[in-house]
Amino acid sequence: MKTIKDFIYFDYDKAKSLQSQLSGGLLQEITRAIENENGGDAEIGFDIKIISGKTGVNDKEKTIKTEKLEIFHELLNDIETKLFESNTLKELNNEFDSTFNNFLEKVPEFTYIKATGWCTFEDYQRFTTVLENFNEIQRLIFGSAHESDPEIINLKKEIDAKKKSLKRAHNQKEINQLKITEKKFDETIQQLSGTNLLDETFVERIKTFLSTFNPNRLNFKLIPFENFPDFQIVSNLKNQFLVNGNFENIIYTYGSRPNVKLTIFGIITSCPQPIDKRTNPNDEFKYYDETELSVEKVYEKAFRGVFSAIEGLEKFFEVYHPKVSVSPIGIYREIIIGE
Repeated sequence: MKTIKDFIYFDYDKAKSLQSQLSGGLLQEITRAIENENGGDAEIGFDIKIISGKTGVNDKEKTIKTEKLEIFHELLNDIETKLFESNTLKELNNEFDSTFNNFLEKVPEFTYIKATGWCTFEDYQRFTTVLENFNEIQRLIFGSAHESDPEIINLKKEIDAKKKSLKRAHNQKEINQLKITEKKFDETIQQLSGTNLLDETFVERIKTFLSTFNPNRLNFKLIPFENFPDFQIVSNLKNQFLVNGNFENIIYTYGSRPNVKLTIFGIITSCPQPIDKRTNPNDEFKYYDETELSVEKVYEKAFRGVFSAIEGLEKFFEVYHPKVSVSPIGIYREIIIGE
């Protein structure tokens, strides 16, 4: 079965390492040529000799990108073929052969997987930016929608006048008066439009929580079975491996929630189970009385307690049964070419 792929994400470093382990080396001549030309930067996989005759910068850039994508396709196809042949790679959409529970029992045995389905991108940095500016956007939209209202007109004039006055000289009394007027403006547009502005303290706390535990995170979630949406593949993406440069380009092309199915290929890194069978490091102190612990163990137990508390907070962003976490090598739209 022949397919073509439109790459959205490709972890070239991980693919290069995997290919090297499977075949004993990775396109050595191309890699060496790139290292010689770029001073050791072997991230982009193209034969430098192909572009040596190009004179225009734009032509060169187009050729580089074309050759890079060709290498991505060649590399991914070769890796998939080798893993399929060794029965190491499982295509999840074909593994559902009886019931959902039977399928879930097999999942912990899988390592490399490939799955196609409906998906969504979650950019936490973008979410924080939107959250930060949400109230201002609301004020712009609903303030403009009711700009002919006499009270809105008067409040806007009053706010503008007070801001101009503050530019000339900062006065705490005038700052407090401006805040009171702005609050009155917010209350007025909420009454007129029926909307609700977010509490600023709440916004700051959410930002603090996200910046502490989830800064600059870009998530990808895929649902391979439409009748069982609770089973999801969750991945954290690295910005440098987005093929089109940045997440904004993904939004403009596919959208944050694409209306066409995409495919993910990678290795399962977390597969939570209903009963956690892992040995907990804190069990070390389970059968000891406090008086039997040495000074060193008392301090270690205290620090373990702190880390356990942090782990509890981090669970807000971890996958849970029956979801699985996958470290992706490639995310793409795969199109089957008819024979």
